Amino acid sequence: MRYAAVLVALVLVTLVVEASPERSDFTVETQDGLSIFVRQVKDDQAERDLGPLLLVNGGRPGTLASWDVDRPGPSTAALLAKAGHTVFLMDARGFGNSDFTAEMRDGAEHGAIAVRSHEVVRDIAAVVDEINRRNEEGAPLSAMGWATGSQWLGHYASLNPGAFSRLVFYQAAYGGTPGGWPLQAVASEDDPARLDRTRFAAFRCSTAEQVIGRLADATEDREFLSRYVELAMQGDEDAAHRSPPCLRFPSGPLADTLMMVNGRPLYDAGTISSRVLILRSEHDFWSRPQDVAALGEHLDNAASVSVKELQGASHYAHLLPDERRAFIDAVIGFTAGEERQ
Repeated sequence: MRYAAVLVALVLVTLVVEASPERSDFTVETQDGLSIFVRQVKDDQAERDLGPLLLVNGGRPGTLASWDVDRPGPSTAALLAKAGHTVFLMDARGFGNSDFTAEMRDGAEHGAIAVRSHEVVRDIAAVVDEINRRNEEGAPLSAMGWATGSQWLGHYASLNPGAFSRLVFYQAAYGGTPGGWPLQAVASEDDPARLDRTRFAAFRCSTAEQVIGRLADATEDREFLSRYVELAMQGDEDAAHRSPPCLRFPSGPLADTLMMVNGRPLYDAGTISSRVLILRSEHDFWSRPQDVAALGEHLDNAASVSVKELQGASHYAHLLPDERRAFIDAVIGFTAGEERQ
């Protein structure tokens, strides 16, 4: 009987461990009528409460592929929840499980560039309002995006200085000395700050191989890569019906970033009042060292500014097990650091 009781207890413990963290999905509506997907990830077994943390997707995959790849081990979102955050993952319009814009309909490739930064500001506003509504205890809200996601958050925070207690710019372009962007070849021949519309439509469609892209150079873990593609593709309900299957994603992030790195800033970080961490991988191909320098210089009204480089790390430091520990330590060290406001 004692053995049976112990066995039952072990099974119950195992079930509790496997059930944690809990994921729940919901949507919010923007001011201009679009439905924005949000996933909450919460670990009731966490030993501390670090408050809510908003995570925003990168410029090609949606938020689940960006933050919640749960193979072969726990996802980045799960690790942040285990550390004590109630994590909210959002898809900007045109990405993942959020509504696609009119510019992304099949046949609209040559119309206006889909999803510009000022539009995503509306999406973030709707999600922040809902997080604050659910946050009954009023714990300070932190936020972080991946590359373009951080740029969108910076744009939003510049217009809403008190929205975030702590803000992580991760692999984010910003401005500074023009040029030197590794992806500069996407520009028009007659204007370095303008996307070449003869080669880049309003939106693009990536096959599984293209979705993986440079990530294949960073890891050979087939289980991880397969799950990454699965999560990236699932937001586009028509992806499987194309030959070959491909994921639609907006060209706006590429066009906006091209402007930023060529002397045409989208916003001024000088109004941001959050505590800020500028986090960049040594071998990132999206952000530049001059982005870090210019952003740090412009954040003159921030409550505090910290800068950290992830030595030897790639653009995908938050996703790869052999690089992720340093990333998690840096983020949690910041969000759980000095007294939060």
